[in-house]
Amino acid sequence: MSVSLIVLIAVFLSFILAGMPIAWAMLSASVSWIIFTGNYHFLQIIPQRLFEGIDVFVLLAIPLFVLTGEIINAGRVTDKLINMADVCFGRLRGGLAQVNIATSILFSGITGTAVGDVAALGRVFIPAMTGQGFPAAYAAAVTAASSIVGPMVPPSLVIIVYGAATGMSVGAMFAACVIPGILIGVMQMLLVAALPQAASRRRDIDRSFPAVMQATRSALVPLMIPLIIVVCIIAGIATPTEAGAIAAGYTLLITLLLYRTLRLDSLPGIFSRAMVFSSQLMILVGCGSILSWILAVEHVPDLLNSFLVSMNMSAITSLVFLNVFLLIAGMFIDTAAAIILFSPLLLAAATNVGIHPLHFSVIMILNLNIGLLTPPLGICLLTAESIADCDLPALIKALAPFLLVNVTALLIITYIPEISLLLPRYLGF
Repeated sequence: MSVSLIVLIAVFLSFILAGMPIAWAMLSASVSWIIFTGNYHFLQIIPQRLFEGIDVFVLLAIPLFVLTGEIINAGRVTDKLINMADVCFGRLRGGLAQVNIATSILFSGITGTAVGDVAALGRVFIPAMTGQGFPAAYAAAVTAASSIVGPMVPPSLVIIVYGAATGMSVGAMFAACVIPGILIGVMQMLLVAALPQAASRRRDIDRSFPAVMQATRSALVPLMIPLIIVVCIIAGIATPTEAGAIAAGYTLLITLLLYRTLRLDSLPGIFSRAMVFSSQLMILVGCGSILSWILAVEHVPDLLNSFLVSMNMSAITSLVFLNVFLLIAGMFIDTAAAIILFSPLLLAAATNVGIHPLHFSVIMILNLNIGLLTPPLGICLLTAESIADCDLPALIKALAPFLLVNVTALLIITYIPEISLLLPRYLGF
């Protein structure tokens, strides 16, 4: 490892620990490396690399997916999904906790972000669960833990960012993440049923066949949103960008004309929030492309490959190393930033030791999502804490069993590749 690479890493970590936003930490570390190495002519390349980083067609889907999520939240589309989940799962042991997880599986597939799940559903389920006698910390733990299912269930913003960073097929990634995402949700629901907080928490609701059919029919219209996106992309009918545009238009129509839960005067605020969030993500992608370029100049991919070869690691032992590295990285770095920074390097290294690219991609996304639940970053953890207004140590204690289940699911997915590869192979990817 060269002195200049050590300086680059040290400056980058110092800026992050000092609380600088990750995008500016990447840019500042890159400029510091240029100054340290004396390659001042690289300064004029920075704007070009930043533009090339965001000049990727698939990234046009991001503002459209974000806009779809904003319309869904503002138009209260989730009410239909919550009612369907309540009818289907409310009388299971755990009651509202089960409904919370089931709704996350349905809802997160639409918004595609874990934090969006916590922010939207947390305000519904956490007060409702505490009103039924659940401890606030437990209600927050269930909401935070189930939120990581979102980026694993397509359509997902994280998958689109990963596809843009690595050149992987977004449709293939969608197919690869479906079964792992459902597996995590089912394992969490089984955990809820086994925990003592679930005792005598069944919901006394009408679960007759007509009631189930009525709830399902009312939820069909919002459930068509992820179905339209996934089918269009996987079947090759539309690109991710075109599918995002279709989903945004469809969501806008049903909230304005069908449900009439959205007013025209609320659209400027919705578009503004979508624009700001999308811009923040694009800046992150652009700055990440600059740092990734410098890492390539420093031959970091070759160094990583040489390290794995020198350790004589098989695919199985390499997966252990990569899992540990990604779990630690997810604790300190935002998911999108970590994908932009590490995915091109680690995907190449994993492929070189015999790990299927789709399999590794699912492992990486799940690892980084688990990091959303762990301090010190723990965005989903802190968001749930603020909504529940509970003690952080109590929340971490309540979250511990869910973290254990999530890590167990990660190990199962890691060492049974067919869980990730079965559906893509069946669909011809």
